[in-house]
Amino acid sequence: MLVDGKRILDAQIAHIRATSPQGQRHDPSWTRDKLDAAENLLLLCAPHHKLIDGDDAEAFPVEELERWKEQQCLFGSRPAVTAWRAWPTLAELDPLAAGVHPSWPHGGGTLPVYVPRDLDPTLGGLLGQAAVQGGMVLVAGDVACGKSRLVFEVARRELSGHLACLVPVGGLRAAITAVMQCPSPCVLWLDDLGHHVDRDQLHGLDIAELRRSRVLVLATVEVRYLPVPPDLNRLGGTPMGPVLSTALVDQAQTVFLDRSWSPVELQHARAAEDRRVRAAAQHCVQRGVSEYLMAGPVLWAAWQAAWRIGGNPRAAALVRAAVDLARAGLRGPLSKHLLTRAHRYYLADAGGHRLRPEPLKEAFAWADRTRIGMTSLLEPGADGTWRPCSALLEHLPQSLGAIHPLLWFEALGGAVDLSTSCAVACNAQREDPSMAAWLWRVLREAGLPGVVNQEAASLIEQGRCEQALRLLRENADPADPLSRRVTVWALKGLGNCEEAEAACHEALALGETDILDDLAQLQLHSGRPDQAERTLRRAARAGTKDGWFNLGVFLADRGKTDQAIRAYQQAVRGGDKAALRNLGQLLVGAGRNRAAEKALRQAVDHGDAEAQLDLANLLKQLGRTDEARQIYLQLIDQGDARAWINLGNLHVANHQPARAEHAYRQAIAQGLSAAHGYLGHHLVVQGRCQEAVPYLRRAVDEGHPDAAFDLGRALKTLGQSEQARDAFRVAAQAGEPLAAVGFAAVAADTDGVERDTLLQQAARNGDPDAMFLVMLDLDRSGHPRRAKALRRRLADCGDPIATALLAAYSQPAARDTG
Repeated sequence: MLVDGKRILDAQIAHIRATSPQGQRHDPSWTRDKLDAAENLLLLCAPHHKLIDGDDAEAFPVEELERWKEQQCLFGSRPAVTAWRAWPTLAELDPLAAGVHPSWPHGGGTLPVYVPRDLDPTLGGLLGQAAVQGGMVLVAGDVACGKSRLVFEVARRELSGHLACLVPVGGLRAAITAVMQCPSPCVLWLDDLGHHVDRDQLHGLDIAELRRSRVLVLATVEVRYLPVPPDLNRLGGTPMGPVLSTALVDQAQTVFLDRSWSPVELQHARAAEDRRVRAAAQHCVQRGVSEYLMAGPVLWAAWQAAWRIGGNPRAAALVRAAVDLARAGLRGPLSKHLLTRAHRYYLADAGGHRLRPEPLKEAFAWADRTRIGMTSLLEPGADGTWRPCSALLEHLPQSLGAIHPLLWFEALGGAVDLSTSCAVACNAQREDPSMAAWLWRVLREAGLPGVVNQEAASLIEQGRCEQALRLLRENADPADPLSRRVTVWALKGLGNCEEAEAACHEALALGETDILDDLAQLQLHSGRPDQAERTLRRAARAGTKDGWFNLGVFLADRGKTDQAIRAYQQAVRGGDKAALRNLGQLLVGAGRNRAAEKALRQAVDHGDAEAQLDLANLLKQLGRTDEARQIYLQLIDQGDARAWINLGNLHVANHQPARAEHAYRQAIAQGLSAAHGYLGHHLVVQGRCQEAVPYLRRAVDEGHPDAAFDLGRALKTLGQSEQARDAFRVAAQAGEPLAAVGFAAVAADTDGVERDTLLQQAARNGDPDAMFLVMLDLDRSGHPRRAKALRRRLADCGDPIATALLAAYSQPAARDTG
């Protein structure tokens, strides 16, 4: 890369699997020598090194980094260029290896969905022509305008069968020789042609010779590497660093990609299924959607690297203060005075003067420095104000942590109007309820009207109901309907249900029907469900907010499915779109699949992501697996990692075990603890019990006792009977019916009482295997009458295996041998 006009090496050696047990992707089965061997090392630029080992490391599992290494081994050294048999086709080409920049990890990958650009047809036509005639197609544009992604997507679509020769720096001459000798159609891929200016001069004669050999050269370049027009020379303009020769550029078919997106492109971006793209289209003004998408990881890496001693810790603290002030609710420009005061909390927490922080002026200059294109961590505004970059704000990792308690007061003091002040307090209510009560109190004491109810609600949420009740009685307006409702909540929290119910009736006497829902909850809490149902019906007929919805929930919980369906339908007719998903779920349970699909599709159209998952599951149940798969993939792209598990289940149903395993592993990489159980079960079914055990143990340890049954099966297969018995015990206690039989199979003689108890419990719950074993025990222990009764019950259950067991047992020889 170029720094101050000089070319420097920007590469670091990274470990795929960390050497430290506390590091990312550490594998205890690897020795230290193996961890330091070449097979576990990867060459990365500094920002990507920080990214894969930072807080988002789970988005970069071992499999992904090994794929990167494979691409480096294939294309990262000069000898590999000559091995054309190892080149991938464009359809197989890895986008990151091709030079496409990642965005924030999201759902299933680091690349956002591609949005068609206006240049797609033009570039496609040029590629089609050059694929036949040979020659060079050059896409030029500013840094981070989307050149590499445009070229990758269009080339993959138009020339999917062509081989791709990716050229490393220093390997251009060897690559030209290789493509000239390649017997198959191929593309000489030169992403970021400016990197080859010093080391590998590409000449017009080279392009002419490649054209004669019908070889397509596909390249991207930043406009700063293009020759300066003569008019600019006369004006004294000079290019930045080395440039391409005029003779070379004249040989190429050149198209220019604008940084800013056209109205049509923005329209497509705003309608994209990927929320990263939608956010980029919403926030980008001058920088462009592509730059916005690329900026997040680059900014994050620079910000995190700045905290070190000798770095820019004060600048990092300024950025953190700006980010958290925006998270608190100050979305407008931030004054230098406010940032100067607020950043001190974060600098002190990080180590203060021990970090040797730089001067304040230098810190602001560092935070304002452009990192990619036009984007910087802090973006300057008018009158010396600043904003944190929106590309950073949109996808902050959860590991960033909570807002500093004292910063909430800085945010409240920096609010410029009443609505912003209330927004800060409301955000605190969600993020830090204990601070919210203080903020509401400050606003109340400042004379802001109506905030006493919010302060009381905040106190109730913290369990300080007595203090909330006293506050309401001393400060609230007795005629305010909301104050009366909050009073009811406080009384209920104190256990004074009778007084709370009396307060509800007083409010009803004044015509406040919205309090009917609270009254119904009190009646239900005191064991009067029939009366609660009548109250909810009254609330629904009175037109209270969520009245029909709440009635539907109540009826569904009581098993009155048909009435609940009608209540939800009434809610939908009244404009409550949130009822569509619940309606769809009930219709699925009632077997009314066509009506269920219609309701769920309507819910999806109104932005209900949960309904999208329900819809995909319904389509899978109906055998429309291709449609279900597409929805699962959309959900993955939108960031719903649960869809990986559903997609894995779909692959299992389609007898695609390798794809199912990949999906479950992706769910694990996204942090879903339940996925360990799914993967473990999948491995047990395949007979890979040794591999399954660690995943199943992890699932049980993280609160998924249903995985204990599979763990018992795996351990039993591996001959570890004592551990299997413990696992079956956990599964049985969690209600798994088959676990009792599993426990009986591995139980020791000393476990007789526990074995009998578990089997009898499972038999009472209707498990035919347990019933059969209990019947045998009764018969052997001299209780023929009870055994006969259980035999009749087992015969009536209709289970074919139970029928076969009874038939075998009824034979005299079988009975004699036990």
